[in-house]
Amino acid sequence: MNTSKLLIANKIREAREWQEITQVGMAKKLGIARQTYLDLESAKTEPRVSTLMLIAEVTERPLGWFLFEDNPTSSPCMQEDTQQLINMLAEVPPSLRARLIELNLSFISCWFEQQKKVPK
Repeated sequence: MNTSKLLIANKIREAREWQEITQVGMAKKLGIARQTYLDLESAKTEPRVSTLMLIAEVTERPLGWFLFEDNPTSSPCMQEDTQQLINMLAEVPPSLRARLIELNLSFISCWFEQQKKVPK
């Protein structure tokens, strides 16, 4: 079986379980038959892009998370932190927002440079 097909199926199941939604509940939210949903989770069929987008919305996961191997930035905690920062920045006036982003990028870059110098 295709590895990417299995990856997507596993991610669909993982996202549903993370939101504590039953398979029947997920099928209802997606407006599809239960068996159709089971086929997605078992990798018998691949989801349409529109279905995968809806699954991402329902499970509050980014669409790319379903398509790529795990990495640290895809963890739910990291996503929540990132979304909180985005929401806060959205409330800042645009002229100040650009300066805040610039300063924070500089600060984070300095931190990374210092980490490279610390012996492991």
